[in-house]
Amino acid sequence: MLKTVPKLNLTIPDHTILDKIGEGGMSAVYLGRQISLQRKVAIKVLKKLVMDDKTLAERFVNEAKTVASLDHPYIISIYEAKKLPSGLAYFTMPYLTHGDFGQIICTNSDHLIELLSQICEGLSHAHKHGVIHRDLKPENILFDQFGRIKIADFGIAISKNTKRRTKETQILGSAHYMSPEHIQSKSVDHRSDIYSLGCIIYEKITGDHVFNEKNDFQILMAHINKPVPELPSALAIWQPIIDKCLAKDPKDRFQSVEQVKDALMTIKYNKQESQVAPISNKPLPSWLQMPKLGIAAGLMVVLGFALAWFLTGPPDTTLNNNIPLVSDEEEQQNISPVAENSETTSEPLEITVVVVETPADSSEQDTELVDITGNLDNEQINEMSIEVTLNEAQQLLKQYRLTKPKGENAADKFQMVLLEQPDNTEAQQGMNQIAVYYFNLINSKIKDNDTDDAMKHTESLVNFFDTYDINRTLFSKNINELINQTQELVQTATKKRRPDLRTDDFLAIATLLDNNNQQVIDLQHDYNNIPQKGDVTTGPKGHSFVFIPVTNQSGMSDFLIGQSEVTVAQFAAFAGEKFTEEKCHHFGKKVFFKKTWLKPPFDQTNDHPVVCISYDQAKAYADWLSQQTGGKYRLPTAAEWQYLNKQIITTHNCQSANLAGTETSDEKKATDNPLSCRDNHVFTAPVQKFKASTSLYDFNGNVAEWVSDCAGNSGCAAGSSWNSGQGVNNAMTENIPNKETHSHIGFRLVKEL
Repeated sequence: MLKTVPKLNLTIPDHTILDKIGEGGMSAVYLGRQISLQRKVAIKVLKKLVMDDKTLAERFVNEAKTVASLDHPYIISIYEAKKLPSGLAYFTMPYLTHGDFGQIICTNSDHLIELLSQICEGLSHAHKHGVIHRDLKPENILFDQFGRIKIADFGIAISKNTKRRTKETQILGSAHYMSPEHIQSKSVDHRSDIYSLGCIIYEKITGDHVFNEKNDFQILMAHINKPVPELPSALAIWQPIIDKCLAKDPKDRFQSVEQVKDALMTIKYNKQESQVAPISNKPLPSWLQMPKLGIAAGLMVVLGFALAWFLTGPPDTTLNNNIPLVSDEEEQQNISPVAENSETTSEPLEITVVVVETPADSSEQDTELVDITGNLDNEQINEMSIEVTLNEAQQLLKQYRLTKPKGENAADKFQMVLLEQPDNTEAQQGMNQIAVYYFNLINSKIKDNDTDDAMKHTESLVNFFDTYDINRTLFSKNINELINQTQELVQTATKKRRPDLRTDDFLAIATLLDNNNQQVIDLQHDYNNIPQKGDVTTGPKGHSFVFIPVTNQSGMSDFLIGQSEVTVAQFAAFAGEKFTEEKCHHFGKKVFFKKTWLKPPFDQTNDHPVVCISYDQAKAYADWLSQQTGGKYRLPTAAEWQYLNKQIITTHNCQSANLAGTETSDEKKATDNPLSCRDNHVFTAPVQKFKASTSLYDFNGNVAEWVSDCAGNSGCAAGSSWNSGQGVNNAMTENIPNKETHSHIGFRLVKEL
């Protein structure tokens, strides 16, 4: 018995709310009990979020009025429809628990034609009263306790008495069953319902939708553009009905559902039974399924009904890695027959029709149960019960209801059998088959580049392994295939030095499947070490480098640039007492007395950038460092400098860089146009004295730097320095002979990757 929903904050006069059983875009469906008549009802309630939308509210009320006006045995009835002073709008209907048209089991065309004829009669009544359903699909065709059709859910119906409330650009309906004119927002009439009925007939006789595409948009386009599929030869007798129902132009279809019914009768009375293949079906609805194993004699009546079903034989349970996917989602939920927007997929299966009538509420009645199993002993009864459960499990497996919803999934059913018979081979294979189905889902989603869903299926698979204590080593091949794909992606990403979301997802999938796998751990380590823009790595001789990724720049590759300019101490390790012959230019003029990098025109420490170095000497230092370390070091190119200048935001002021400010007032030759600020460094400052920009120090100011591949393939000095005042920007270069030295020019290195 369903329990009252706690804290639902929903009050409807004369009704007790028992449970929430379905939900759509604009309304929710609840199971309730009408107190005055002591009967269960389905209560459809407009959501509060849309109550203020007059169009949606009117459509909701329109549904109730439309259905209430259609008094017919094959159309669901309305008990009452009200809008309360609080603004809550609702209507109540019979609570039908006997499945929908998608769940009915048929083995011959006569039974199907009988049910289709009832649908035609119900639609005929609606059409004669000017009502078009517009959302006809198996889930909206229900059954009462007598096995009669009940057409339901007229939520988007239109009638001659109500104006159209759907905007011209708004499409309402279910993609698999919509007519071309409905999809294109053209005017629709009763022939649109005939198209939907044709889709339902096609699905019922083949076990598949008319068009199976990757997404709803492609399905809708197929209804507009693709020809009607040709049926197998065994079903050829149905082809004329399918072709005429599914004609693209409404004028080429049956012009009334009475004509459809006449065509069905022609098949019934003129066909040869041998020409008609078994009609597709779906598994027994929940009201025919066994509640648990080890049933007592008091449940014999239910077992007797189930026995008639399973005696036809279980489906093939051979473990197979190439299982056809029934749907993309394995976790379909059981909801009320009146729930909105539910959708399932069936497969052809030859099974005996079983019609069972159950008490309206067996939990509240003293029902006398009759033992119809004769002289069967408990062991035989238990064996039959197990067979029934195995059949249930196989059907749930085919529907990809692998581990959800709780209690009504293949894993739980197989587990129930294994609790009774731990060595049951079919149940053991079934549990393994569930894992195979999950791997098929994962690989299918990966193939479609839908790694988000692949991740969700992986999480469900791992949870399945853990919950049911499944031996993962049985699926080492499947796991290793995914790990190998992950390795290829990681290797590509590390080679390109570019992380990407697909590789992220694959690593997450591989880690979930085998988090202790050393290969996966190593791949994650390699991937995590892909450098990001601004990452700093330590190099030899006290150097450190910043990673610069290059994008959309022809002829350039990623590179590592020195975090700071080369210092006096670093250059001294290479030069010693050399390179002291040249006289250093100071303030743009060659000094009268001898000044070199070792004794520059101003005081420096080992932490200051080396100056009075020619282009040739800077290049010689890079070659020396390459020989010493085995790496490849060089001067930046002019193109790399300009690329960096665009990537790094530099502020041309004394607070962010060592530039010519008011501190140069005593050095008139420094600049004729100093900045108005002051940085307290007349000449060079120690490296890393000012805050870094993208991990790079002194890219702006301090000293200009030698770069290669300037005009004429020679070197030039790029950037601003300590003697740069107003009007000087960091993108400027100076063409200076390669052998000249200057007190405002130093250099930094590039390390090639």
